[in-house]
Amino acid sequence: MTVALIPRKQISGQEAWVSAWEHAERLYPAAQLDALVARTLEEMSGLVAGRRVAFAWSGGKDSLVIEWLCAQLGVQACVFGMTNLEYPEFLAWVTDHMPEQLTVINTGQDLAWLRSNPRMIFPQTPQDNARWFRVVQHTAQRRYFKEHGLNLLVLGRRHAEGNHCGPDGLYTNREGVSRYSPIRDWPHEAVLALLKREGYSLPPIYGYPRGWQVGTGNWAQRLYTSTPERGWDETWQINPDLVREAATVLPQAAAYMQLRGVS
Repeated sequence: MTVALIPRKQISGQEAWVSAWEHAERLYPAAQLDALVARTLEEMSGLVAGRRVAFAWSGGKDSLVIEWLCAQLGVQACVFGMTNLEYPEFLAWVTDHMPEQLTVINTGQDLAWLRSNPRMIFPQTPQDNARWFRVVQHTAQRRYFKEHGLNLLVLGRRHAEGNHCGPDGLYTNREGVSRYSPIRDWPHEAVLALLKREGYSLPPIYGYPRGWQVGTGNWAQRLYTSTPERGWDETWQINPDLVREAATVLPQAAAYMQLRGVS
């Protein structure tokens, strides 16, 4: 029987995630994981066969599971959407661990863009959070989907993360992009157990403050900070140079540094 340890990530603590990662294979036993994987691959094979398919890759835990599942079916083409605001350490990890057939699409957001869109710095509303995904991930995925004439893009969205996955994991948006979420019903523990069993290396973001809650994304997209000041505090803890550079363009960053008396 599965021991449910982690609630929805937005309300779970870093400690619970770290513990779950350490004990993943006990929390989701091998026999149970094998059965889940078999069901998932059976469903995927029926949808992938005869279609032009790729998957979205972010380096996060769910996209790593998608990478592994797609590899079992011979699907290797994938897309990674990024900005000019990424954590340097994360980009170094991506360089070392990205799939061989990954296409990188930079959607171009930078400090000047943030200066013109200050609400997007540590988004405090669901609408601003959703806008980040539209301007980066969705833009990159749409471009890749159209340029490669795809029939289906496989995603790592899950209900346990609060994501919309569509009926039976499928939906096509108004732009004609068809997305499929095969691990939509996987619990957190199953995701971690598969990655642990297959020997995957996790990106450094999970070791950052609240890293398991926040997940992948650029530093300005950092979620659930409750206040912008906390966002700057956490970014300073992760990499002070990011804040120093931001202070040359963004009044908010300069004000934070002055308030905290840092340089």
